[in-house]
Amino acid sequence: MNAIAAINGQVTSEVAALYSLHFARTQGLSLILLHVANPDDSIDAVEKSMANIEEAAGEYDMVPERVILEGSPAETAKRYLQENKSEILFCSTRYRQRKKFLNRAFSEKLRSMSLPVDLAEVRVVHVHSTLSTERIVLPIKEDRISVEKFTFFASMAKAYKASGEIYSVTVTSKKKRARLDLGDTKRNLQKIDDRLSHYRYLAKLMNIPLRLKHSITLNEIDQVLHHLSHTDFQLMIVGGERLSAYSSFAKLKPIERLQRFTPVNTIAFYLRKKAR
Repeated sequence: MNAIAAINGQVTSEVAALYSLHFARTQGLSLILLHVANPDDSIDAVEKSMANIEEAAGEYDMVPERVILEGSPAETAKRYLQENKSEILFCSTRYRQRKKFLNRAFSEKLRSMSLPVDLAEVRVVHVHSTLSTERIVLPIKEDRISVEKFTFFASMAKAYKASGEIYSVTVTSKKKRARLDLGDTKRNLQKIDDRLSHYRYLAKLMNIPLRLKHSITLNEIDQVLHHLSHTDFQLMIVGGERLSAYSSFAKLKPIERLQRFTPVNTIAFYLRKKAR
């Protein structure tokens, strides 16, 4: 099985590839550096990025494979994934204030496709965070966390020997929050804590320091951004939801707002679509 890093010659894709390298070595996967020829990309920059990743991989006795293809980038990448059994694809993304349906970014196209692999979409804020990742946070709504999402979060923490935090956010209204007393609040948070306790146990088995933290708020994204601004995390993992090609034009989705304003590197994890 393989982990694949999409390379376009930009520093952000190189950072995403470094994350894929650490994920691959932790999971015992081979690493493939994939580039689909694009007139907008510099092949010299692409080859330099690949060489940098190969040098980093050499420190762990890993030898990545280079794959350079031609064709429509997203469709060609999808076809390659269908023909080559792989586990996950890492690609970089950037926030674009003005979206154009006919000129969507590579990551946006992948996000709307039915892929046979998980997708890790990396939003790079600090280029050098891959060198010193000591704390990783996974924000969730109440107790909503899948085994796959936790596994990815734990794998990244294990790769960096980092401590982790599951940040549980409960959204309520002003009226409901005004009626909450201390006893009710403690009981509600304790229920969530109990339902998440097995993840703390799993983290202990994996030798990953993990804490559970809770917050009750009126706005989920505002609260997560506030939490990030008052802590020193180097990486955030969030769960993404695959959407249609048209859905992102209605309004800014919460995850898009989070990626736009995040003060730390963020990986949005999109679980592959299961065959029915």
